[in-house]
Amino acid sequence: MESPKTAIVTGGADGFGAAIVDRFSQEGWKVILIDLNKSGGQAKAQGDPNLQYVFGDVSKQETWEAVLEIIRNDYQRVDLIVNNAGITHDPSPLHTKSVDEYEKIFNVNVKPIFLSAFIFAPFMLEQGHGVFINITSTGFTRPRPGFAIYNASKAAVTGFTKTLALEYAPVIRFNCIAPAVGNTSMLKNSIGNDTDSAQKLQTVVESIPMKRVTQPQDVANAAWYLGSDESSFVTGTTLEVDGGRVQKM
Repeated sequence: MESPKTAIVTGGADGFGAAIVDRFSQEGWKVILIDLNKSGGQAKAQGDPNLQYVFGDVSKQETWEAVLEIIRNDYQRVDLIVNNAGITHDPSPLHTKSVDEYEKIFNVNVKPIFLSAFIFAPFMLEQGHGVFINITSTGFTRPRPGFAIYNASKAAVTGFTKTLALEYAPVIRFNCIAPAVGNTSMLKNSIGNDTDSAQKLQTVVESIPMKRVTQPQDVANAAWYLGSDESSFVTGTTLEVDGGRVQKM
């Protein structure tokens, strides 16, 4: 009997990541959830035999090496890695930012794309298959002012993904999901947290043809398609889950 398929999801304690974890667990996959949110990660995994929580910083090589050991010892396969963990910053012009802030954004949003492939691509090549899904953003294709560092980091995620798709085809597939502003804990960073926040959110909603923000389940459904065999001929692409925002002129 073939062992269950296995996925690794970063930033899976809440938001888009939590919905992705739930979807794959419900489909019968084993899921390793990596997150620095220890209480959230432990609570998420409690009572679900398909989930294993790993406390770890995905910008550190040792985290990925530790998870590879877990895969080798406990699961013997990994079918999917979802690089979902990410951070943004408050909206303000670039000259108001710091080098430390720039480095933090790129360390969290971009470095794990490199590290996950660096550590796991050889394992996937050896087993003969594998899929990566990297969460990018419509902030790259339709940027709003005030988010230059964040948007640049998501451009890097997209460029990384497209190139890796070429390097590792036909054995490993690499794709992106690009949500619009989402109903997650990052929302307040996108619209601020002041008396004008409600109006700012309404302005964002009005910029989306479908007249709502991205829900976590929207991203989870897209991840299920890209992570399953239903998308076996899809690689190097970006699936926009944005209610039509990037199409709006």
